[in-house]
Amino acid sequence: MSVRHDDPRAIRLGRVRRLSRMMAIASVAVAVLLGAAMLLYWCLTPADMLFRHAGLMLTPPLAISFPARLAAFAVAMLPLGALIAGLLCARRCFTCFAAGAIFSGDAARSLRGFALGVGASALLKPVAGAALGLLLSMLSPAGTHSLVLNIGSDTLLSILFAAMVALIAGVLVEAAEIAAENDQFV
Repeated sequence: MSVRHDDPRAIRLGRVRRLSRMMAIASVAVAVLLGAAMLLYWCLTPADMLFRHAGLMLTPPLAISFPARLAAFAVAMLPLGALIAGLLCARRCFTCFAAGAIFSGDAARSLRGFALGVGASALLKPVAGAALGLLLSMLSPAGTHSLVLNIGSDTLLSILFAAMVALIAGVLVEAAEIAAENDQFV
C-alpha cells in the first residue's frame, strides 16, 4: 500500500504500521532473549551469587548440582513464562496493527492477553521467589531452611499496569463487537 504524501491520516497510519511491524519483531526477540538469559543464569551463576540474589544469608554449597539447577530454572520460569506468553500476545496485537486492523477485536483481545500475561507474571514472581528460597536453602550445608517473600513496589506497579491495560482492552473488545454488529445492519 502506497502512502499519499499529502494525506496526514495516511502518513500516520503508515507510521503506525511500520512501528507495529518493528514492535512485533521486538516482542518475539525479547521473549526469546529472556528465556535464553534465564537458562544461562541458572546454568552459569556461581552458588554464592545465586544465594545472594535469592536473599539467603546462609552458607551456600560449593557447587549446585545440575538437577537442582534445573529445578530452580523450572520454578523461575513460571513468572517468566507468563511474561513470555504476554509478549507473544503483544506480538499478535502489533501484527494486527501492522495489517491495518487497529480497532479489531483480535487486536484488543491480544492486548488483553498481554496485560494478563504481565499481571500473572507479577503475581507469580513473589511465589516463585519464595519457592526458590526454600529450594536453595535446602542445599545449604548448614541444613537450615529459609523462606523469603519479597513483594516490592515494582510488583505492585506491574499488577496495577496489567489491570489498567486489561480493562482498557476489555472496553476495546466490546467496542469492536458493537461495531461489527452495527456493520451487519448496514
